Amino acid sequence: MKKLLSMILALLMIACCAASCSEKPASAPDEQEASPVPEAAPAETEPPETTLLDRLPEMTFDGRDYTILLRTGMEYEFSSEELTGEIINDAVYERNNLLEARCNIRVNHVDRATTWGSGDRFNPELNAMILSGDASFDIVAGYAAMILGAIQKGLFLNWYDVPTIDVSEHWWSAQIADSLTINGKLFAMTGDIALSVWEDMVCMYFNQKLATDYGVPDLYELVRNGEWTFEELLSIVSGVSGDLNGDGRYTQDDLFGYITYWSTAIDSYMPAFDIQVVKRGEDGWLSYTMNNERMIGALEKMQALFSNGSQFSLMVSSGDLQKIFQEDRALFFAHDLRTSAKLRDMETNYGIVPYPKYDAQQDKYYSTSTDIFSLMLFPSTVTDLDFVGCVTEAMCIANSAMVIPAYYDIALKDKYNRDQQSAEMLDIIRDSLIFDVGYLNSFALSTAGHLFVQLVREGRTDFASAYAKNEKVYLKKLEKMLEAYED
Repeated sequence: MKKLLSMILALLMIACCAASCSEKPASAPDEQEASPVPEAAPAETEPPETTLLDRLPEMTFDGRDYTILLRTGMEYEFSSEELTGEIINDAVYERNNLLEARCNIRVNHVDRATTWGSGDRFNPELNAMILSGDASFDIVAGYAAMILGAIQKGLFLNWYDVPTIDVSEHWWSAQIADSLTINGKLFAMTGDIALSVWEDMVCMYFNQKLATDYGVPDLYELVRNGEWTFEELLSIVSGVSGDLNGDGRYTQDDLFGYITYWSTAIDSYMPAFDIQVVKRGEDGWLSYTMNNERMIGALEKMQALFSNGSQFSLMVSSGDLQKIFQEDRALFFAHDLRTSAKLRDMETNYGIVPYPKYDAQQDKYYSTSTDIFSLMLFPSTVTDLDFVGCVTEAMCIANSAMVIPAYYDIALKDKYNRDQQSAEMLDIIRDSLIFDVGYLNSFALSTAGHLFVQLVREGRTDFASAYAKNEKVYLKKLEKMLEAYED
């Protein structure tokens, strides 16, 4: 019934997409911004979004192609060939059908391989295509950690110059808009248009059987009361370990209080602890802010969790941590929400909580999405901003009405999770999302945003000296990055 209501709402919403968009919409009423997932209105009133869409002038596009250039492997976000009975695939399929019928367009995509690091070819190929005047694609859906580096070439359009898009609407990410706006320019954006933003939200899974066996306090209540801190996490996990195979070593065959991969799951402690790589000053420009006492304290916390010969935690570069968790050999597993789908067959019940606070004085929980989600960019080869902006806005609205509820309300909260309290925790995680422009630009900044995780892997806490060693390079890279945002 929930899915049906979402689909009905979407039909009402997108029915106005035939009236979609060559003028920037007026601001939505305050009550529309209360929730990023539209809810069905009472029967006697029409959905609030319908009024907003009615303010857009009628426009259809004579069967034109709307083509997305995306990463190989991420086609599922924007393309579906047929109905299969799988929740997300079918929601994407129905969304595209609605857009194509209502706006008289064809939604297409082309893909290019992308990887992390200097060997990646996506950005160079993309830049070459734009420089050659290739107008075969209308929008780019890039790997967040990599695509921002391409902006330095000055080949993308400012989202604030697209008259048919209003990034202040709730289907776009206000946090991304705030973080990536520099000197009044916004070259990359995302929101409900990209399912990966939701899938890559970080969380901590906990094994409910082990929690009971080891007398763990009610974690949900700790979160609700604002008492879920790193100190509490460390106190709990330090009492859970076991050399199950008796070989005198702690390996992936044993029992642990805490397991995680040593990449983005560790990076995510920075936003969780309210630490940012860079911050925007009063002049609107960025400067490094990560070299401070709080960062050193964060490294000391990581040292207490992973180093000093601890037997209760496992941080690895690779391995089947999911298997360890499913076999009741780990109390906590720090990862992302897309892992929920992989845990569907787990016999033991599990729960979900957000990353803990730095300490009891931290004002709230903070969460983020790992840096592999899709960021959207308009290439400078776009000549018809009304068309591209209109369809992009319509796609984001349709995704917010159809795909995101299918994932968040049906798949994630109902199909994958085991209890209503975990669903409550998901709302806390979603509502506490933040993004750090310095971390997302880490590759462009000589991996400055990954200095934290590098030191964690090495068991070090001397951040100040490590930062000083690289400071000149970091500053030079930041100066170069900011050139793209100058007037």
